[in-house]
Amino acid sequence: MPNKPFESRIQDLVYNVDVGIGLRLIKFGLYVLFLSVVMVVYTASEFRGLKDAEAMDCAQLGREFMFNHKLVTKCVRPASMWYLIEHLESPNPRLSHNPQIMDHPDTLHPPLYPVALAVGFKVLRSAFVPIEGGRIWAPEQWIIIPMGHLCTILTGLMLYFMARRLFDARVATLGVTLFFLSDAVWHMSISGLPIPMATLLTTFAMYTAVTSMARREEGRAPVTWIFLLLVSAAACGLAFLTRYGTAVVVPALALYIGVSCEKKGWRWGTIYLVIFLAVIAPWIWRNITVTGGPLGLAPYCALNGEDAVQDNTFERTLAPMLEFGNTVHALEVKFITGIAKLYNENLRTLGDGLLVCLFMATFFYSFARAQARRFRWCLLLGLLLMIAVAALFGRATARLLYIFLPFVIMYGLAFFFILLDRLQLRLPIMRMSVVGSIVVLSALPLTFTLLPPAAQPPYPPYYPPYIGHVCSLLTEDELICTDMPWATAWYGNRQSLLLPLTIEDFYEINDYTKHISGLYFTTITRDREYVKTLQTGPFRSWFPLLEQPPRIPPDFPLQQGFPLNNLDQMFLTDSAQRWQKK
Repeated sequence: MPNKPFESRIQDLVYNVDVGIGLRLIKFGLYVLFLSVVMVVYTASEFRGLKDAEAMDCAQLGREFMFNHKLVTKCVRPASMWYLIEHLESPNPRLSHNPQIMDHPDTLHPPLYPVALAVGFKVLRSAFVPIEGGRIWAPEQWIIIPMGHLCTILTGLMLYFMARRLFDARVATLGVTLFFLSDAVWHMSISGLPIPMATLLTTFAMYTAVTSMARREEGRAPVTWIFLLLVSAAACGLAFLTRYGTAVVVPALALYIGVSCEKKGWRWGTIYLVIFLAVIAPWIWRNITVTGGPLGLAPYCALNGEDAVQDNTFERTLAPMLEFGNTVHALEVKFITGIAKLYNENLRTLGDGLLVCLFMATFFYSFARAQARRFRWCLLLGLLLMIAVAALFGRATARLLYIFLPFVIMYGLAFFFILLDRLQLRLPIMRMSVVGSIVVLSALPLTFTLLPPAAQPPYPPYYPPYIGHVCSLLTEDELICTDMPWATAWYGNRQSLLLPLTIEDFYEINDYTKHISGLYFTTITRDREYVKTLQTGPFRSWFPLLEQPPRIPPDFPLQQGFPLNNLDQMFLTDSAQRWQKK
């Protein structure tokens, strides 16, 4: 075939740039540039270090897995010691637990996110050096935050494909745009929490489940839709191994599969559940053999208060008295108050609080596509189950409502375009103005966040240089007791015990389990209510040590110490020679 004349090739190039593949590439490149700018600007403006206890806990688990190839933790809770002691006394001869402080098995977290961090840490192994000044720690900057951003970007891609399948291109394009313009999305992306990874896996599970049922209805070869069904169940299993709370998605998708298959639907739904159980079975077996329970200490966290840092009374107790009647009554009260709080705060402000209103309105409208109708009701089941679980487990689990945000955006926009079409606006500029208004309103929280002033370091109570200095006074085989052990474990790389609820439990651990070489109080304890909590409340036995000057009991093993940052923090140890040598 002869070559085209030069003029023809120039015309083809101009055509491609104007209306062909070149135009699509230019649009795609501009969109990638827009996404990159938003991501970089938000990270530079808002990230000053990890702020969440769970994020630091998972990070130190990842480092321990990198070095030891075991899921052991440097953040030890008295309740975890109690849990292992209870199973040590079990009549089952296969259980041989040791509630030791060193090499303490993790009884609280699922494994996937810490293991993923460990893989990333391998690349940056040399970066685990003490932090000087107020700089951001390299493992957070180059591993934890990029992993969150990667999960966020892939979640947006899944949202696009999902919206294209259930609705149309305009819902997909605008939906993923509003997702990336959400302040809640980027706030979660830089949090260091496993929630962005859990959201990606659940979104992928839902997309493959919907695609599987669509291919079945289209009469495709069974191997194509059955394979996607198995992939969806496996993704649900991986999501569960990232955050246990994502298990609420499994019955919702099993129901969707059951009602989507006209013949033997419930059989396929049961197979879906079996595949999910097969994926999580090795981890359940590990927990049973190592800790004595399928989920370790995690189910007991419902006995904590609303806030896992301020109200973690159960985790601080070495020998909790669990009376059945009192426990059930406390959980009932917590469930009722939690449901009310979730409805008034978390649910109605999910994401940035605008599209959730349109999402709720969709349940009074019947979509033309049967798939969209069926999936919406199954999505509602998962949402209600998540609200019930979050009401029991508090704020940390309530954040998992975020996994439904992509679908709230998708259904809310679908209903928005239905209303817009019924207005029958003839002028394109009027339609663009209405669409632009919802974009602006959805992006306002992000805009306000990026306006000055920029975010400040997460002090109080977390300031890595202080933490590193205190921990450097102890050797690696010594134990520090503190009210933020997740921070001393992550930034200080020291075996850290959560401050027991009473000083009597402190004595018992120090005398019979392992000598405690340092006691580190921060504003988590020192800023508590003076009378209600410190003087007459659950922390009253610690009150003499928190006064200024501290009244240290004569028999207390740690008699030397010093304050930090104008009495905000205090460190006690057994000998002043520790810092004199420094």
